[in-house]
Amino acid sequence: MSLAPFLEGCRRRVDDRLAELVPPPGHPPGVVTRPLHFALTSPGKRIRPALLFAVGGLFKAKDESLLDTACAVEMIHASSLVFDDLPSMDAADLRRGRPTVHKQFGEAMAILAGLDLLHRAFGVLAAEASRRRGYPLAEMVTLLSGAIGVSGVVGGQAVDLTSEPAGVDLATLEFIHSHKTGALFIAAAEAGGLLAGARPAERTAIVNYAKNLGLAFQITDDLLDAVGTPESTGKTTGLDRNKATFVSFLGIEGARRLAGELTGFAEECLAPFGDRGELLVSLARFVRDRSS
Repeated sequence: MSLAPFLEGCRRRVDDRLAELVPPPGHPPGVVTRPLHFALTSPGKRIRPALLFAVGGLFKAKDESLLDTACAVEMIHASSLVFDDLPSMDAADLRRGRPTVHKQFGEAMAILAGLDLLHRAFGVLAAEASRRRGYPLAEMVTLLSGAIGVSGVVGGQAVDLTSEPAGVDLATLEFIHSHKTGALFIAAAEAGGLLAGARPAERTAIVNYAKNLGLAFQITDDLLDAVGTPESTGKTTGLDRNKATFVSFLGIEGARRLAGELTGFAEECLAPFGDRGELLVSLARFVRDRSS
């Protein structure tokens, strides 16, 4: 399958299932279910669930065996965006072409909606384990909780928030984004391999692919923040103007070259899979070339 219909199919399946996994926006108490629904159903590309589907498909897993775990990953990602946009964090006004959750519903309700999504994700995993014999619940919880905590998103965000731009070197910048952005890419990819029964060496190759993919994704984010517009990207731009970024270190062309190199490294990690890895190759190139 070519990439465009694959991504559209993933997005549609995930969106449909997410609507079943959360209360409708008017469900009591609507004061929090409305922002919860708003946060989760914003028009994103669902890249992380698509990565999970692509890796699972590489090892012949059926989509229905991957769907709820992919939705849990998207819930975790959506919660991280709610928190990242808060005034105490990045103070963003626009996300995915719409007001951020705290702008639309207030800071308190945004926090509560983000907490619900984060905890609901693990409830989805537990429910999946109760339905499916052999579901690797302990391994999945360990994998995803690690991607969220101080060894993942939380750790990267903490260093990002507390670092003065002048004191950030390239190694620190890579640490920030390999945790803040890359950790959930790695977890999504590894979850797909885990569910599909990939062997340890195969999972190692997939993790190395996802490490490069996640960092390339962040570099393109830095580029879009520097040269994009809210109209083209769907989110507030210029937030990183006074922060250390790959663009501030390397310049626009240097950052583009590095994103290209990382994409190449990601593709090399797929060599053991031959033609079977072509969808993941296309996904890496899509991340490198994206404009929103």
